[in-house]
Amino acid sequence: MSVVSTDRSVRAVLKQGIEQLRAANAPSFTLAAELLLLHVTGRDRTWIYSHPEETLAESVAEAYFALVARRASGEPTQHLTGKQEFWRLEFEVTPDVLIPRPETEHLIEVALDRLAVREIRAGRTPRTSGEGITLIDVGSGSGCIAVALAKELPAAAIYATDVSKAALEVARRNAARHGFGARIHFLESDLFEAFRRGQGAEHADPQL
Repeated sequence: MSVVSTDRSVRAVLKQGIEQLRAANAPSFTLAAELLLLHVTGRDRTWIYSHPEETLAESVAEAYFALVARRASGEPTQHLTGKQEFWRLEFEVTPDVLIPRPETEHLIEVALDRLAVREIRAGRTPRTSGEGITLIDVGSGSGCIAVALAKELPAAAIYATDVSKAALEVARRNAARHGFGARIHFLESDLFEAFRRGQGAEHADPQL
């Protein structure tokens, strides 16, 4: 059971959060405790560690320990904060989508490298705009891959498909948030089924 300490200084609250998550064997318990405190205070890490004696409002401390308890029970930190960083961009995440993993960034790197190699083999200078290239992010989830590719390849045609309507809504919000809402075509589809049915750009919502 989480108890709000009488000492509500940033240092004391963070220390108690770390201890509770360590006792629950939560992975990366220190990082999780920090992220949850950043979330409830609306502050950054620099502020947290430069104001260790700052007293938190009781309501903030209570909200923090409520999240710590949920993390200790197994809820992912990203679902508690509603966000995860990927490719130097912040993405909304919900239980409707998988949490973007740092190692998935390697997929973006490989895609960009292979496109450059293709140009070199064709005797052309590698293009970074993506002109003439169509990319499909199958099972898009949060849309992190599609958005990252849209960022790196501004002239590429990009489709994002997912069988889950709820997941697509999250992906659409993420694309719009980063200014790529009009660049990515979202299709509700099981794998490539939408394309086998003849769907494509003509069926993609131009508003998304």
